[in-house]
Amino acid sequence: MGIFEQLKNRSKQTAILKGADYLVTYLQKDPERHFDSMLRVLSSFDAVFGDKGRFRAFMDWIGANPGSREWFTKVMTCDPSQVGTFVRNFLGNSCLKWMDLSDEIIETYGFCPPYNILISPTMRCNLRCQGCYAESYCPEHELDLDTLDRIITEGKSLGVFFYTILGGEPMLRFDDLEILASRHADCLFQVFTNGTLIDDQVTARLVALKNIMLVFSISGTCAETEYTRGPGVFEKVLSAMARLRRQRQLFGLSLTLTSKNYNTFMSADFLKFWQDQGVLFGWNFLFMPVGKNPDLNLMPTPEQRISFGEFIKNYRERASFYLMDFFCDAPVLGGCIAAGRRFLHINAAGDIEPCIFAHFATHNIKNCTLIEALQSPFFTFIRMQQPHTDNLLRPCMIIDNPGVLREACRRFPVRPTEQGAEVLINDPDFIEAIDRYAAEAEQVIDPVWQSKYHDKIVATTERRRSYAEGLDRIDYLHNRLNMLERIKRWAHSNASFAHAMLDGLAFSRHQEDRFKRTGRSEKIFAAAPDREEEIQA
Repeated sequence: MGIFEQLKNRSKQTAILKGADYLVTYLQKDPERHFDSMLRVLSSFDAVFGDKGRFRAFMDWIGANPGSREWFTKVMTCDPSQVGTFVRNFLGNSCLKWMDLSDEIIETYGFCPPYNILISPTMRCNLRCQGCYAESYCPEHELDLDTLDRIITEGKSLGVFFYTILGGEPMLRFDDLEILASRHADCLFQVFTNGTLIDDQVTARLVALKNIMLVFSISGTCAETEYTRGPGVFEKVLSAMARLRRQRQLFGLSLTLTSKNYNTFMSADFLKFWQDQGVLFGWNFLFMPVGKNPDLNLMPTPEQRISFGEFIKNYRERASFYLMDFFCDAPVLGGCIAAGRRFLHINAAGDIEPCIFAHFATHNIKNCTLIEALQSPFFTFIRMQQPHTDNLLRPCMIIDNPGVLREACRRFPVRPTEQGAEVLINDPDFIEAIDRYAAEAEQVIDPVWQSKYHDKIVATTERRRSYAEGLDRIDYLHNRLNMLERIKRWAHSNASFAHAMLDGLAFSRHQEDRFKRTGRSEKIFAAAPDREEEIQA
């Protein structure tokens, strides 16, 4: 990066850093009166982020809906020091620095750096929850503080300033998390917790840190949560939330949709209850058939997936609660984000997994760098299949497009990172059940994609890639010769990485017939002529 670019980027970051505290103070003086003018200022930041339109579109959404306006006001009027830290670290570092480094990383290494790194420092937990995706990990494994610090230091050199901490129960390692958050005060740490270890002392330390946000995992109602997690857990979660609420802290909620709690999650009263506890944001996952002896009957049906996704989209426009669904909101992200495209997971043994639910690895952080893991043939092959289907509402390589994960595991020397993980790719009965589910999802969800997501299809068609940074198979199909020239350049420094890119792209081309059954797929996926000799180059 030249000196001019460095100075320009530094001035952008300075503007955001200086503006953050002013905007927070300005809104908190008179939220109702100052809301629209502050929103206009924030919308103008889109120019700072390269005029891509995404930031401005989000601000437009906030201003257009009563619920989103109220939600944003609540966020911005929390503890001013924490909100100021959040705005500085999110806009100035997690977004701007990541974007500033992305082009350079792509040209140098051949991949766009992930936006978020998931880390499980420990797999120990003080609960034994039914259906836990991490139940079969070895509880004795731990990532030491020096390794955790190195991961974050390496991540920051790639532009990654957002870290999600999981487990096990990560608050069992809160002393180390506190040290990391203090050393890396320019980062955001999102910590998923069962909420049972948050006492007054821990709360005071969180308030002092400012850059840790807790996300509480719950299973549904009091009865549903305690059936899954044990007696007394629900009240401990409410007590922890009350402590944070009194300190005006930002905190969120983690839900896992199953076939059994579907009716609970579809209740506006259920979501309103958590709003009243002070929850400002949430993440919804689907129950995934991983872990020890997973009950496939707990998987939500395709119909339940779609109806819940539509429900929460409507709900967040009228209520002051922002809940994101990783499946029905997948079109915003361009589909699957695993294998380093937007995130990866490092478990407590140091194994670097493509996804929190895909428990396979070829590399371990204790004997490799993040760059080496991201350039690994296993990760590279997966990224070259993304998006795994033209329907971005069916993004997953585990339950929607299971052939992708199986093929990646077949081609490379992967090892299962937890006991029983190999069932997902080796057990004939299990494979048959997942394939049947994927086929049912295709029949149910594809018509929804075609009828309700015309704007996303058009955007992908016009952009000629599934997401702005490119380096996906759609970009290859439209710009094949350019991509091949770039791969040739990357091959000089890492031949196995370049070969994996070509291998993945060739495999995706042979699978294109999967994508020619719906809507505009031919315009998106079949733009380039069939020139097999190019792949041989």
